[in-house]
Amino acid sequence: MPEPGRRRSSRSAATSGRSASSTTVSGAGGRRLTALKRSQQRVSTTNGGRSPRDQPTADQPPGEGATAGPATRGSGTGGPAPGNGPSRSTVWPRVWRSLRHPGRGQLIAAVLLFLVGMAAVMQVRINTADDTYTTARREDLIQLLDGLGSESRRLESEIADLERTRSELRSGADTQQVAREETEQRVRELAILAGTAPAQGPGIRLRIVDPAGKVDADVLLDAVEEMRDAGAEVIEIDDSIRVVGSTWFGSDAAGLVVDGHSVTRPITLEVIGDPHSLEEAARFRGGIVSEITGPGIGGQVQIDQESRLVVESLHPATENQYAQPASPPPTPR
Repeated sequence: MPEPGRRRSSRSAATSGRSASSTTVSGAGGRRLTALKRSQQRVSTTNGGRSPRDQPTADQPPGEGATAGPATRGSGTGGPAPGNGPSRSTVWPRVWRSLRHPGRGQLIAAVLLFLVGMAAVMQVRINTADDTYTTARREDLIQLLDGLGSESRRLESEIADLERTRSELRSGADTQQVAREETEQRVRELAILAGTAPAQGPGIRLRIVDPAGKVDADVLLDAVEEMRDAGAEVIEIDDSIRVVGSTWFGSDAAGLVVDGHSVTRPITLEVIGDPHSLEEAARFRGGIVSEITGPGIGGQVQIDQESRLVVESLHPATENQYAQPASPPPTPR
């Protein structure tokens, strides 16, 4: 029986021999092991993070090998498999936390998106408001252009008269006489506009037939305003009521009332101005003719162009309560 000391020495010798051999092996094949590990990593990367044992074989259906490998690794680590991205159970809590406690960048992005949305809404509303005549018919647009052309020609003629008067006043030849005549002409025009003087000229006669009596003060006021917009200079209702700037429209138990005078039916309006422009303004789609002949009122409108209309009704002038004529400025030397 060998002694204990010798057994320990022989065991130590064997251990030291194995250590020496291991050192020799690791020194000689270290590079080979490193190369094998790198090859294995490249293979696993090429296979989408799966080891060779997870690849389907000839005896195993493709679906089983592809499912078993990642499931086993995922259950071992307690999280999703590498390469598959975060799972739904981890994404929604993070989204919820971001919504409850937004950061500074998220707040800035929200404000910018809000401003962009408001700008888009305002732009859409502006474009919609500008599309007033997109649904108008071609005939209506032509009528509108004709009315604008007539008004433009009238204004150009007025501008030419004013420039001629200015030139005469600046010339120095009988300046006082020119100024006196211009003042008298201006007084006559203002008297016609104020309704204190009779007037005559071309225009239209508009006759409104309203069997159901649905033409009220608002409809009649709309008709007067449309005529004024078309360039009417004098308006008379039922050959007895002169319409001026202070004229009011109302109703009582008897029916329509204009400036305290009852209006009989059918209603007749005599308007002095350019006949063509006045008629086109009345017949424009959505105008007074369309409103009266529509299903809401069910009336009829007859328009006749006249080369000469005479308006003799006057609007009574009232004394001014506060205004007084001012003294003329001194004559420059």
